[in-house]
Amino acid sequence: MDYIVCFDIGGTFIKYGVINRNGQMLFKDKVETPKSDIQKLLPELLVEKIEILQNEFLIVGIGISSCGLINHEKGEILFSNNLPGYSGMKLSEILFNHFKLPVSVENDVKSACLGEMWRGAIQGKKNVVFLTLGTGIGSTIIIDGNIVNGSNYLAGELGHTVIVNGGRQCGCGRRGCYERYAATSAFVNDFIEETKKNGEDVENISGEEILKLVEKGDPIASAVYTRFIHYISLGLSNIVHLLNPEAIIIGGGIAERADQFIQDINAEIKKEVMPIYHQDQDVLVFPSILGNDAGLFGACHLTLKKLSHLQV
Repeated sequence: MDYIVCFDIGGTFIKYGVINRNGQMLFKDKVETPKSDIQKLLPELLVEKIEILQNEFLIVGIGISSCGLINHEKGEILFSNNLPGYSGMKLSEILFNHFKLPVSVENDVKSACLGEMWRGAIQGKKNVVFLTLGTGIGSTIIIDGNIVNGSNYLAGELGHTVIVNGGRQCGCGRRGCYERYAATSAFVNDFIEETKKNGEDVENISGEEILKLVEKGDPIASAVYTRFIHYISLGLSNIVHLLNPEAIIIGGGIAERADQFIQDINAEIKKEVMPIYHQDQDVLVFPSILGNDAGLFGACHLTLKKLSHLQV
């Protein structure tokens, strides 16, 4: 059988694996992302790993899921603030010239969404919104099975839609952005601020740890959590009314490790949206089930499309 070698390039690590056309992962590993001279060292690293894997697998294509803004048609990194020097890299061209194999390159959040649609939480669905909750909110929109890219590949930045007029300052320069209230970092910051008001000094706590306090009935954690769920659902209700998706997937550690979290969001959304938008659906929001592997599966999916192995 032939195989796709896939990479998920992040600011800290590069995850990579080998996946067959049936969506089975046969190999998986990770390596640290080069911290300097990335225009030289990153391609060299990818080439080295592919050549090693070619000794064991019949590699027929290369799939790349990457941080940054991506021109997927050219396989070029338009901009990345996570990796200095990465912007402008013609990744597809470099790898194709070396291996003479089909190469796909796509943004990591978009790839993760496609991965979930192919092998994850929402197989068979064609109209989907995907969000990852972390330091900010990464997001993408799929309509009729296709990624919505916009005129300059910038569409789908739901984290920078405003939900509180004149609200908290955002790193993008605006105020009141969705991610300043509904990202995991906002949840953690709100909890720390509330504990300080009560004379406590909490540092280095995670969203998952706060959820455990909620489960134990901690009053501060519970109040912050209730507000957090409301903000998440407020933004998602706008998305539902705008796009009428079949499903919304939420990824990130806090969503993938807490069933009650997803249940609470679903319950709150039903209060926010018009009944006609959920009358045929008991569940609208789903957790990512592929986790950190979602981007690898999405990269494989896109490469298989190039090889015409998938009917989409």
